[in-house]
Amino acid sequence: MLQCTLNNLFVISDEIQTRQTISKCSAIIYAPLLAELLRLQQLLVSLPNSVAIGIPGPPGPAGPAGIVGATGATGPTGAAGVVGATGPAGATGAVGATGATGAPGTGAIIPFASGMPITLTTIEGGLVGTSGLVGFGGSISGVNIVGGVIDLTSLSDFAFSLPRAGTITALAAYFSTTAELDFVGTTVTITAQLYESLTPPDNNFTPVVGTIVTLSLPLTGFIPLGTASSGLITGLTIPVTAATRLLLVFSATATGVSLVNTITGYASGGLAIA
Repeated sequence: MLQCTLNNLFVISDEIQTRQTISKCSAIIYAPLLAELLRLQQLLVSLPNSVAIGIPGPPGPAGPAGIVGATGATGPTGAAGVVGATGPAGATGAVGATGATGAPGTGAIIPFASGMPITLTTIEGGLVGTSGLVGFGGSISGVNIVGGVIDLTSLSDFAFSLPRAGTITALAAYFSTTAELDFVGTTVTITAQLYESLTPPDNNFTPVVGTIVTLSLPLTGFIPLGTASSGLITGLTIPVTAATRLLLVFSATATGVSLVNTITGYASGGLAIA
């Protein structure tokens, strides 16, 4: 390239000199240009035909950071990752505050069942003769109520003791005949009633006022085997104290033609105490 440039300058110089011989007036115009060309010619002649490339210098310092470009559009949502492993159970939380007191319960139910049949009698005037005591799968007949008191001293014990004070709220009773009976012209009514021995308890029991359950239907006419009578009283609010003993007693009364009668059957009942 350097040689080519030198040759071009020689050609231009020769052309200018030739034109100078043709016109002296042109020399005035081309003299400065010719002098500069001759100077460049001498300079180029003095340079070697090839120039060695030096070792590249170190990189210059990094220029200042450009301004931040505009935020690009949000890319599509990536696929959901796999579910991670379950972490350890957290610590047990503090005990919560005590809740409000609940409504009172309906109370306990005390069941009664005679097991074997009991026998009830009526006497002259249709009054109560002998009664039957019913416990929890056992019973006894032929019990006399003297002056409204039942004395268990010489009898079997079918009473139970209350472990706490409470309120009698209901009493149910049931009787089913175990023999055919002829009560034509006569009506026999069976009743059940609670008796109690107050604290300090002993073997003497007296009626609990307000606990008479009159069973229906009354027995009248020809009574076939298995004839049932039942009764229920509810809405009672009879208080009883702890350690009081309670006893369920079945009795019968009669009206009509025959006032002296014997009635045999199964007896059962249930007592609710709140």
